Amino acid sequence: MNDILVPADPADLIDRIVDLQLRLDAADDPVLQTELRRQHRLLSRLADRIMPPDDLLADLIQQLGDARRDQMTLVRDLQICDARRDYGVAFLAMSQALLAAIGSATEARTGINQCYARHVAGSVTDISRET
Repeated sequence: MNDILVPADPADLIDRIVDLQLRLDAADDPVLQTELRRQHRLLSRLADRIMPPDDLLADLIQQLGDARRDQMTLVRDLQICDARRDYGVAFLAMSQALLAAIGSATEARTGINQCYARHVAGSVTDISRET
């Protein structure tokens, strides 16, 4: 596989790591697991280098992971209802829950980017004080 380098904000990086972990947890194929582990390890090392050590950040990453896990489950369940053409109360409730999970993921991503921005701003302030 070729690596493709693209600019990404911190939340994109963390979101990708979360996605890789969820896919790794669900993977049965050893070859796929090996590749997912490799990608996860590389991106996690990058995140460890650039992201600030921050308790709020850890909470936001957990929130993002929970939201993404909920989204995967809800989409699967909605697909099952759709295949049965069952659009009743359960379908509506799952649809509302999916929208809430999307909102939670968006909130977490915004918070991750804000944590990173505060860290970078603090680093710039520290550097300017040294000169």
